[in-house]
Amino acid sequence: MEVYFYIKAELAESAVDCGIKLSEHFEKVVVINGEEKKCISTLLNPKDDLEKYKSSEYKCLKFDLPSRLCFVADRYMYVVGSGSKEAMEIYTNSVIPLKDYIFGSFRLPECLVSSTIMPEQISILDKRLDSPILYDNSEELYINNIIESYKEEHGDFQDVLLYSFYSKLAEQKNFQMIVDNDNKIAIILDKEKNKSITIKIPDFTKY
Repeated sequence: MEVYFYIKAELAESAVDCGIKLSEHFEKVVVINGEEKKCISTLLNPKDDLEKYKSSEYKCLKFDLPSRLCFVADRYMYVVGSGSKEAMEIYTNSVIPLKDYIFGSFRLPECLVSSTIMPEQISILDKRLDSPILYDNSEELYINNIIESYKEEHGDFQDVLLYSFYSKLAEQKNFQMIVDNDNKIAIILDKEKNKSITIKIPDFTKY
């Protein structure tokens, strides 16, 4: 399985020649299968850290690893878990083997590797010639999956999104909402752009 790891550009060649030691590069200690393990946090998509992907200060390393050595969890859960015991328990319980992970299940999946990476398992990602990535980034895939699932369940879900979005904007001074509850229609006036938008008022009782 290919996973990705960013390193300072000047250290990339050394990493390819000498490997990545777990003791030097582990980012966190995670309970996996009831055992605390030091883990190198890697990505399933190099664009999941777009800032480093675009930066000349970093190189993206590609690790070719056996899937049995890799586990996946949601990095956002870990961030919240740093200040919440309950969230950390959710994070720990969410850790699954990479082979069982369904792409789009986590907003920001991190692949946890609890072993040293050997030189023969490392290469520097070539953005022009490497294997194409099947989706732009994990967050976009995650959000789209949620929206699509609700659209399948509720035909008016797009109206729900629009109405909720514009209702919030209507709290701002440069937006105004005219509501016709009898006909279930709302008109949004964008005063700044001198533009009007018509939307249907969804039936929230169905949700």
